[in-house]
Amino acid sequence: MIDKLTFLKGGAEGGAASPDEERLMQLFQNRAGLKKAYADLKDEFHLLRDRLKQQEGATIRIQEQMDALGDLLGDPKTGFGALVFFQLRALWKTCHQQLSTFAADLARQQEAREVAKHKADLEGEKNARLADADQRLQAASAAANEQRRLLADAQQEIGRLTAFWHYFRRRRRLKSLEALRSQLVMADQAVGDLHAERSAIEGEGSLEFPGLSLAARRNINLAIIGYAELLCEHADAFGLAARAKEAVARRVHEMTFGTRADCESYMQRVQKAQLAVANQKQITGSVRAKLERLRATCEYRNTADTVPTADSLSPPATELEFDKPRAASAANSWNVLAEDYWDLYTLLLR
Repeated sequence: MIDKLTFLKGGAEGGAASPDEERLMQLFQNRAGLKKAYADLKDEFHLLRDRLKQQEGATIRIQEQMDALGDLLGDPKTGFGALVFFQLRALWKTCHQQLSTFAADLARQQEAREVAKHKADLEGEKNARLADADQRLQAASAAANEQRRLLADAQQEIGRLTAFWHYFRRRRRLKSLEALRSQLVMADQAVGDLHAERSAIEGEGSLEFPGLSLAARRNINLAIIGYAELLCEHADAFGLAARAKEAVARRVHEMTFGTRADCESYMQRVQKAQLAVANQKQITGSVRAKLERLRATCEYRNTADTVPTADSLSPPATELEFDKPRAASAANSWNVLAEDYWDLYTLLLR
């Protein structure tokens, strides 16, 4: 075996390494690389094994839930209640989709308007700057032409002063001629600078649209809140708004809906509510009225916030209203923001 110290000594003294020493060094390098690769593979193996255990646990839990749901649906006493439960969740999903489509349409329409206004404002500003540059360029060109005329007149006058008694006068005119030339150079330079400035203005690219304005986002959010209230009213016309919210907040085995006849009544009402929610066509007037009411009462935490405080949207309660049931309360008593009806918060613009 080659002595390691001799190998290191020879390398330090600058001697040429033998083929055996080079092979030994290559073996050491390969061994270190293999150890590192093995350690990395070992870490990856443990990580994948942990993930597999987690996935197995999740699969077992899902299977248990499926088995429990199968048992629930297979029991005549609870099966109809489970059907009502999932139909209420479907009603919630339908209302959320309606609200999402409404919010997307509002944002798209408002963005189209603001983009057009943004382009028009930029174009107007650019045209105003070009007009100002043209005005200054015209004045500078006139000044340069005037300097050029004065220089030509002076040169013509000097050309006429040829007699010997014009010597001193000609000398004074020659001195003033240099000043006129300098002024002409400065005037031409000003014209050139203005030409460059105007070309730079013409070549400017349009600024990127900064996004919806604060006022637009606030109005859109209030309109979304108003439409969410309208959806609550439509669902509550069948007595299902609060029950749908309860269904998405609880588990299927935690809710009961009464006898089979009660469950069938629930399912009929859910179907009617689904049709009422999905077939809404003329909602502009109703949403506009709610928007005006919300705009008059809403408050914001700060000047940059786009979502109003939930407390500011709650209507003031009177003494007579404390004893009224929910069904008898006014339509605007729905505080959809505080209760996050139809997953409202996920659709609001920030």
